[in-house]
Formats: sequence, C-alpha cells, structure tokens
Amino acid sequence: MSDPCETAIDLLVECSKLDRAGRDSATFYTQRVQPALEAAAATDRDVDLFAEADRRYGQWLIDNAGRR
Repeated sequence: MSDPCETAIDLLVECSKLDRAGRDSATFYTQRVQPALEAAAATDRDVDLFAEADRRYGQWLIDNAGRR
C-alpha cells in the first residue's frame, strides 16, 4: 500500500508541472490532487504537504534547467 502523504506530494508536484507547461490543471487538481490531500489528512501525520511539494518542484526545476 502506498503512503497517502507521498502520493499527495507527488500529485501536487505534477500539478505544478502542468501549470508550468501552460496546461489546464484545474480538472487534474479536483479529480486527483484534492482526493489525495483528503486521504493524506486522514492519516493525522504532521507533514506540510505543500511545503514539501514546493521543495520537490523547485528541485525538479533546478535539475531540468535548460532542458526542453
């Protein structure tokens, strides 16, 4: 079974990538991200999902700088 917090973080990062690519991320957010965030919240773990997603997305930007 996958970790709901990790899943939510991964989906938040994917949503940021869609935004960066200029694609509509609203449907992705409501259909995939929002349920994942709710599942993560149900774990009662003390994890700042948005901060971790921002950190990972920032690292992805650094790792992929200059690539098309």
